[in-house]
Amino acid sequence: MSLRRRLVVSSAIFWIVAVTIIAFTFLGFGQQQMLNETRDRNVQTASIISRDLNSQMNGTLADARNFTRHLELLSPDLDAQASAAISLRLSAPQQYRGIYQFDPQGRLKLFVNDSIDSLLRLRSADILTRSPISVDELVMNAFRQSSTGGTYVSEVQYTNLGNVPVLYLGLPLNPIEGSAAIVVLEIDLQAMWERIDQITFGQTGFTYIVSREGFIIAYPESSGLGQPIKDSLTPLLSGNEGFAEYRDPARGLILAAFSPVGGLTGWGVVIEQSASETNIPISRMGAAVIGIWMFMAFLGTAAIFRAVNGVAKPIVTLTATTNDIARTGALKRIKPMERSDEIGQLSRSFDQMIERLQTTEGKLEHVAAEERNRLARELHDAVSQTLFSASIIAEVLPKLWNKNPEEGHRRLAEIQQLTRGALAEMRTLLFELRPQALLDAEINYLLRQLVESFGTRHRIPVDLKIDDECGMSAEVKVAFYRIAQEALNNVAKHAQATQISIHLWCEDDSIFLRVIDNGQGFDRAHTRPGSLGLGIMTERSREIGADLSIESKPGQGTMVTVKWQMPVKEANDNGD
Repeated sequence: MSLRRRLVVSSAIFWIVAVTIIAFTFLGFGQQQMLNETRDRNVQTASIISRDLNSQMNGTLADARNFTRHLELLSPDLDAQASAAISLRLSAPQQYRGIYQFDPQGRLKLFVNDSIDSLLRLRSADILTRSPISVDELVMNAFRQSSTGGTYVSEVQYTNLGNVPVLYLGLPLNPIEGSAAIVVLEIDLQAMWERIDQITFGQTGFTYIVSREGFIIAYPESSGLGQPIKDSLTPLLSGNEGFAEYRDPARGLILAAFSPVGGLTGWGVVIEQSASETNIPISRMGAAVIGIWMFMAFLGTAAIFRAVNGVAKPIVTLTATTNDIARTGALKRIKPMERSDEIGQLSRSFDQMIERLQTTEGKLEHVAAEERNRLARELHDAVSQTLFSASIIAEVLPKLWNKNPEEGHRRLAEIQQLTRGALAEMRTLLFELRPQALLDAEINYLLRQLVESFGTRHRIPVDLKIDDECGMSAEVKVAFYRIAQEALNNVAKHAQATQISIHLWCEDDSIFLRVIDNGQGFDRAHTRPGSLGLGIMTERSREIGADLSIESKPGQGTMVTVKWQMPVKEANDNGD
């Protein structure tokens, strides 16, 4: 195998293997990044849905309590109470399926569970004079539970007719006048369940609700109702929010995010999505990466061939010229090579040698044929030894590349430069900032994510301390987050710090954020306006009406403090 072929094959193999490793590394990183984004998105979405469910149930409970307070004021006027029950049902006929009122002994005093058409013609007198009915056991159970424990919320049940999801809400009545009573409301959850069923993610993602006992109470398919949740989801029953993975025989690997609803219901929200769906963008990306890989492999091989050709071609020329001299005996010079490496030096030495030999040959033209033959033999021997040395150097170039990279780099500088440049270019494709959903996330979560990312990137320990759950508007939250982010960037760029602390706390009607580092600090008097990110932090503070103070001295670190005070009206509302 010729020198040129050896160099091309070995270099091309190295190049293709390197590009392949980088491509697979990029795809693996992209798959993990996609999985992380899916996990974060689904957990955040589950939290939003759970908060929405909690808000709806709290609203229902608040309406029910207002209704019972109204009944307490009307007691002992049963006619007025019956009218109030009719009004409540007419106000939301799809929500309140039935209203039952019992005395402490469990005797039914009045009930309203008529159809919507009947309600429009129903009068309070009709309710008070109607015949007693046999009350459903679920209603009676709500009565008994409320009698002993106060406000009671039952598990979700499905009606025999229409398979409608309902729950029973028991509330005690303690009127100023008259005897105590228990009101049981039958709440229709159909509209709420339909909204849950409409929340989907891609082709395989869906949402369902579980009870406080760990059984599914809302599911897109009726076959899933009443089924227990997977063991990996049991932290949800303890009020924890998180993410789990498990394998389903029919759907493969499942990604599940969960969040508790809270309140009296004890429900939990679960979002499931097939892991194979999250890999679809990676599969599409893989096709693009393969195309890029083929292009880079072709481009790299062409560049390697060109570079090797630049090294091997002069040696081939020298060898051909030497063979021609050996064959014909006619001295020839080659075109001088404008190169500073060993090959350029060899070509110039060869030309100098040929020039001297030609001069010597001119002086010896008058010598006898025997002398010319003797000189020709000596010339042949000398040139052969010199070219043999050059051939030895060329032959060991591939071995030097593997055994002594530094010597190989000097001999093949251009190949090394191209290889390094290509590798550097490929590495730049690995870098991607998704934005975080700042408006939906809590400030505590945002600061924790910021600290984790910063610590991983810069290897500087950050101590995060959050004293309270400080309520703030979306604009204030984003401003606090951006100020903390800019402060950390300044530390990474200029401070040379070894320790950073971030503290968020509430005090009266104010919220404070403080970032302290032990870096080299700076002199504020000699700082240009807008330098070190001060302009950005100042602008962020001004947008929300906050006070920003920066304290620093050379060699004594820096302390950035932001104080935002609630407007008077907002502070009064929070106090109320």
